[in-house]
Amino acid sequence: MKTSLLSLVAAIALAAAGQTQAQAADSCPTTLRFADTGIEGTEELQRAFQEFVDEVESRLGVEVEFFPVGNRTTAINALRFEQVDIVLAGPSEYVLMAERVEDIKPITAIVRPEYYSVFIAPTDSDIETLEDLRGKHVAMKDHGSTTGHIMPSYMLHQAGLDIDRDLQITLLDGARMQALASGEVDAVGTGVRDFAPFAEQHGEENYRIIARGQDMPGDPMVAGPHIAADCVAEIQEAFMADPDGLLQAILAPGERDKYIGAEMVRVVDAEYDVVRDSYALLGLND
Repeated sequence: MKTSLLSLVAAIALAAAGQTQAQAADSCPTTLRFADTGIEGTEELQRAFQEFVDEVESRLGVEVEFFPVGNRTTAINALRFEQVDIVLAGPSEYVLMAERVEDIKPITAIVRPEYYSVFIAPTDSDIETLEDLRGKHVAMKDHGSTTGHIMPSYMLHQAGLDIDRDLQITLLDGARMQALASGEVDAVGTGVRDFAPFAEQHGEENYRIIARGQDMPGDPMVAGPHIAADCVAEIQEAFMADPDGLLQAILAPGERDKYIGAEMVRVVDAEYDVVRDSYALLGLND
């Protein structure tokens, strides 16, 4: 009797899984094109997300193709002209997509741990607060980076500083931390994950965090407006049935360590209002 009951439960589970795949196949295109706004080139995209794509194909019963975009402008145009179906983006890219592509459809978001902005300054400097950056030279990452540009700029604005007049800001991308170490700049505004390896290399006693921003919302995965709502609902259901399994598939190749300890959740659009406010206040909508 017990064996029969277990067999029945297993059969029901398999039938439900098959039904989900069939429903997805009915409502979704037979092939879904996937992109990540932070990756250029098909080879890199495949190396980072092949196991994720394999998992998605297994759950949905459709094929998934890689479609490299490399930056937010290309991603927005690809969504607008129906060249790509699903895009994994950062919070700032999502805000711009939602502004410029009518009726994009959020699927899920990956909430990263330690995803907020900080300002770092030498311990032996006179910089203890954001106000102390008045008249100083500050390095940031690149234009549009959520924690490396948008939020640090917003933090300065909230502290009462005019970012165009009260201090000098230089976008140095990968050279920003070295510029701090060499004394070329007085402080750096960047993501918190940059601090630990930098302090370990240059001496934890020599640098300190003078300000911390708020936690950022997750990296959203969105579907284009041409994807049917029923398809998006099926993708959401398939993803949220085992979100940890999908995250492990993303982490497996070792290309996306920023998602270690992350959580996959449903998108709450209002959580991105802080990014929208930042763009509006700072005039960074271009």
